[in-house]
Amino acid sequence: MHLVKTSITLPDDLLLEARSMSRNVSGLITEALREYIRQRKVQKALESFGSWKGREGDSVDLVNNLRTEEGRDYVGRTH
Repeated sequence: MHLVKTSITLPDDLLLEARSMSRNVSGLITEALREYIRQRKVQKALESFGSWKGREGDSVDLVNNLRTEEGRDYVGRTH
């Protein structure tokens, strides 16, 4: 994993609390950010459930129709 040094701005009280929990504030922020991103991905996936609901036709047919729009004939490929 490649590390990049960056600068962020935090409220004083948040930084003080982070320092009281860990001597490695960068590690703590990294852990918190990874968890936040994981939760957002889960939330996005949950929000997408049912997005095909109410549409007519089989989902495979819908996807194939989308793929053939604008001259992009992915369905008819021979290779």
